[in-house]
Amino acid sequence: MPEPKEWVTVQEAALLAGKKPRTIYEWIEDDRLAVRRDDQNRMIVLSKAVIRVEPTIRRGRPRGKPTTR
Repeated sequence: MPEPKEWVTVQEAALLAGKKPRTIYEWIEDDRLAVRRDDQNRMIVLSKAVIRVEPTIRRGRPRGKPTTR
């Protein structure tokens, strides 16, 4: 079994977490994931951080926020 990469692209992180790339970008914007640029100027994130952050994300609508109708 090959050794997992330390830094992965946003698309690879999405596959790793079972999420959409937009979710990974949201985690980056919320400072849940650190990001850097590779030599091709693509965003890359630490793969261990993606695995660590994914289970801590709460699902559903935040409490106390009314729905809009």
